[in-house]
Amino acid sequence: MAEKFIPRPDISIVFHFKDCPLILGETNIQLEPFFVAPIIPKSIVLNFHGTMDTFIIICKPTVFSRVFYIDLTPISKRSIDLPDTIFQPLWNELSQLKTTDERINHFTDFANSFQQTPYQPDVIDVFYDKIMEKGTTTLLKDIVKDCPACQRTLERNFIKRTGVTPKTLMRIVRLDYLWTKIKDEKAIDYQELVFDGNYFDQAHFINDFKSIIGETPNYFFKRNLQITKMFSGRAEGTLQ
Repeated sequence: MAEKFIPRPDISIVFHFKDCPLILGETNIQLEPFFVAPIIPKSIVLNFHGTMDTFIIICKPTVFSRVFYIDLTPISKRSIDLPDTIFQPLWNELSQLKTTDERINHFTDFANSFQQTPYQPDVIDVFYDKIMEKGTTTLLKDIVKDCPACQRTLERNFIKRTGVTPKTLMRIVRLDYLWTKIKDEKAIDYQELVFDGNYFDQAHFINDFKSIIGETPNYFFKRNLQITKMFSGRAEGTLQ
């Protein structure tokens, strides 16, 4: 089964214990048994096949990258390797557990072993949180003003800690918010989406949507969105 994965404003630690999906493209990419799924600027097509046994932890990128000392600067293969010395034993341990609750508890203990004191947000965490909170209503330049740091240094470190530029994250946040409205309200009113997403006009909305999703809104919303939501981690369910 193949379907689009729509960019999200967060990252995931992914563990595949049986068959690993493919990223479909000009050259197909076989995903690893464990990796970080970073924030990506454009949608990709995933192909799930065989037998699935997958455990995914959704994380705030700025916290994850700081706690585990992992650079999220974008790379071409669309997934970021995790250090084998730390995560291979964890994969082995999780693979032996049979319930989701057992895996959650085991991973929680693992994460707490790296951060034994209360986490103290830094300026990059604050910047990320403000974009998540205000990205649909506030200009980026106004959000930057609230962060006490040199803008160039802030943006350079932001890319290392999130994998995208602040501008790209804002675009993803806006589309993510609009998709939530569609899911909740079930009716698609394009003029309302333009207004709620704080776009200049409908043409701006369509161009932004197409640059990230790869399709026009009119074409995309004719899909079976329930399957797309499952592939993108936005709905609970089981793929048969």
